[in-house]
Amino acid sequence: MAAALAWSPLARADDWGDYPQRPIKLLLGYPAGGGGDLLGRLFAARLGKELGQPVVVVNKPGVGGALAAAELARTPADGYTLYLADTGILLASLLHDGNWPDPLQLTPVSPVASLAFAWLAHASFPASNLRELILELKARPGQYSYASPGVGTIAHLGAEWFSKSLGLELSHIPYKGGGPILADLASGQIQLAILSLPAAIAAARTQRVRLLAVTSPKRVPALPDAPAIAEVLPRFQAVTQIFLLAPPGLPSAPVDKLNAAVTKVLESPSLQAEFAAQSAGVQTGSPAELSVLLLRESRRWRALTQSLGSRVD
Repeated sequence: MAAALAWSPLARADDWGDYPQRPIKLLLGYPAGGGGDLLGRLFAARLGKELGQPVVVVNKPGVGGALAAAELARTPADGYTLYLADTGILLASLLHDGNWPDPLQLTPVSPVASLAFAWLAHASFPASNLRELILELKARPGQYSYASPGVGTIAHLGAEWFSKSLGLELSHIPYKGGGPILADLASGQIQLAILSLPAAIAAARTQRVRLLAVTSPKRVPALPDAPAIAEVLPRFQAVTQIFLLAPPGLPSAPVDKLNAAVTKVLESPSLQAEFAAQSAGVQTGSPAELSVLLLRESRRWRALTQSLGSRVD
């Protein structure tokens, strides 16, 4: 019996040398079809190859990614459920009713990418660039609405920052992700939207949608004709961080193994080319560096949210 116990899974629970031994579930906090979903699936496929086990994407949209964070917080710390999250989850407890987990208490694994957004308009909208957009909105206060991937997302907060800074009156229509927005924007059911750059780039390839401006600090190489909002609002930037989290209490051995695998994936020139084609910036770093990044981003966006006040209620 002693010999049997010595080789049992329970007795070897702390031996992570052969991790992972089965597929890993990767939570995404938005529905299929949007820009974040596209990047998540590119990343998952590469990570699975590096780890030698499939990484299976599971979309769990809602409450700015907090539903996925809550599932992760309830998951056993066995390394087989991870969450590819973004900055929006740092604001869930501030902007949404309910007892949502503190994302800073989840286990940081690695930074992955940074991602900006773009203002899009239906082809019938009477503006074809950023300055015309501002003039049209100023001329007709309160007459237009815009869609975002949800309340408390960095896209939503960036849009409110933009409109408040310029004295614009815009109504917000929250969706549960970029995919449904693209369908409604292309069909003309909505006139304006702010979406992640991968989704915006795909939409702009059609003749039904125009890309008017980007929220990155500077113009992006893939869209040289699209102005940055910072060109009319100095120091403006709305960029979300994308990062990998694990359940609370995951030991350092699997965290370090995952971090090394993620780093190797992100250093691949082919992966970097795929991300660059979507105007996503690759970011690597240690779990400790991710902790510092999340704390800084939490403080920054919470301060901005509070300054916007009722505009994000």
